Amino acid sequence: MLDGAGRLTPGDSASLASSLERFHLLWFDEPCRISNISTLHKIAAETVTPLGFGRRVHQSGAFQDLLRDQAIDILRPSLALNGLSQLRRMAALAEPYYTAIAPYHDGGPVATAAALHLAASLPNFFIQQVPFTEAAEDRAMRAGLGGAALERPVNGFLALPTGPGLGLALDRATLEKYQERAA
Repeated sequence: MLDGAGRLTPGDSASLASSLERFHLLWFDEPCRISNISTLHKIAAETVTPLGFGRRVHQSGAFQDLLRDQAIDILRPSLALNGLSQLRRMAALAEPYYTAIAPYHDGGPVATAAALHLAASLPNFFIQQVPFTEAAEDRAMRAGLGGAALERPVNGFLALPTGPGLGLALDRATLEKYQERAA
């Protein structure tokens, strides 16, 4: 997957998507902003590289237009921006169009647990993004809060937490340790 972060022009997005076809990307994420659906449709028509959109969209109607015009291959709504219920509604809108959903997630380990439960409940779920932090201290904090195994893939897969609620037992000592630093 290549992330354009919505920073390219539509023309550059189309050129880059065509150039990347030989790499067989899972998708090209947010190559440009969603401002003109006919432009997105043109980009989609000129490449076989799948396009993912939706991180900054929080209205189901905008997704309906993208889906109806077949300008989107991977639905990418933000978990933090939309919440679990809204993501379920968006996935349901995408299902009749045979469009997969790969929720965008850049939150903490509690959000990871929520995202995994959401993924397990969606018939058109494709893949789940999990934030990777470069700093060892950040990784230690995430492991302390959510448990070491929560965000550690085994053979490319994350296990679904099985405890009550989201399946997490937050370590209060770790929570208090990092709460003091934030104050």
